[in-house]
Amino acid sequence: MEDAPAGGTHALVVGVGRYPFLAGGEKEVPEHGGMGQLSSPPVSARAFADWLLREYAFAARPRASVALLLSEPGSDSYTNPRDGAIHTVPPATIENLVAAVKAWRVRAAGSAQNRLLFYFCGHGIAHGVDMALLAEDYNPADPNNPLDAALDFNGLRRGLRSSPAAEQLFFLDACRSTDAVLSDQDEHPYAGRVPLLYRRRPDDLPALRSTPYFATLAGERAFGRPEQVSLFTQALLRGLAGAGSTKSSGSWKVTTAQLAASIDDFMRRPVMAGTAALAQIPTANEVSDFEVHELAGDPRVPVYVSCLPPEDSVLADFSCRSRPAGGTVPADASPTLSRPCSEVDAEQEGDGEWYLELGPGDYHFEADLHDGRPRARDSFAWPPHLTVRLEAAP
Repeated sequence: MEDAPAGGTHALVVGVGRYPFLAGGEKEVPEHGGMGQLSSPPVSARAFADWLLREYAFAARPRASVALLLSEPGSDSYTNPRDGAIHTVPPATIENLVAAVKAWRVRAAGSAQNRLLFYFCGHGIAHGVDMALLAEDYNPADPNNPLDAALDFNGLRRGLRSSPAAEQLFFLDACRSTDAVLSDQDEHPYAGRVPLLYRRRPDDLPALRSTPYFATLAGERAFGRPEQVSLFTQALLRGLAGAGSTKSSGSWKVTTAQLAASIDDFMRRPVMAGTAALAQIPTANEVSDFEVHELAGDPRVPVYVSCLPPEDSVLADFSCRSRPAGGTVPADASPTLSRPCSEVDAEQEGDGEWYLELGPGDYHFEADLHDGRPRARDSFAWPPHLTVRLEAAP
């Protein structure tokens, strides 16, 4: 969608929700293995592309290009959130995906100061360290090779080792559960198409910093939400909004290590991830630490407020007031934010824990259980994922 000089970030964003050969598709085959149509990936990929085009900022590697592939029923357009331009988006077939990978690599070939960023949301299957990302036209009943319509993720990373771009980021919002198509193979498994041949990284290039983020552990499933951004992508976007940041050289910057920690914390919280907090554990086990994104202002700090004992949280009216540094909050000060117990969703996980986002600063937190026993605490909102526990005075 854009072209910029060398020294930029080149992104490839893929969202696959329409799978004609899987359950519910117009060409459904019996061998679908329980995999079917997905409504979350196109929404998630659009949300991530929106963030790249509207929010992403990093002076050393500004946004240089964003390519988007989407497979979804009834739409082939994307509206750029910055200028309103409408673009026709190719479907995420394997041929389009392979071509997009090759073009993406070429765009970033001009300088070691470039950054490659890859985002995929859709079906994935795995066996051990091998992972296949399934394109729209994946057909498990193909008698020759079903995985010819898949992308070999490890092969993709290996093929990019010789790219001059010294920083490479991968976000894989897909299942990594075992499938017979992979597990039935013997010594040299085929995990899909490999668009780029592996070549040794030239000695005159800077050391490669390559970091993959996975939505779930190897062998496990990832979860989307109907017609909504997936849990992993929601955690990713909140991390990029500031929860994964630290202050450096006078500004707030998201780093790869802080981002990994932030995603992990979000996904562990029942108040954020519901029952998936017990079933889906994200991982980024090859983190090479570098700065990713610079915030335009202060970060939004995730804060979790609850009572001690925790079961009292569903009975509490919570409030938060901004507090002058080193001072006290006037008794008649209006709440900065509040949550009455009547707003607690009866089906919400987390024992009524209150999630809110604040700018860094001093705050006064209260819980009113209407029992005459005040529960209050002053706290500074930082670092991210601050936990505030309110206990009744003796």
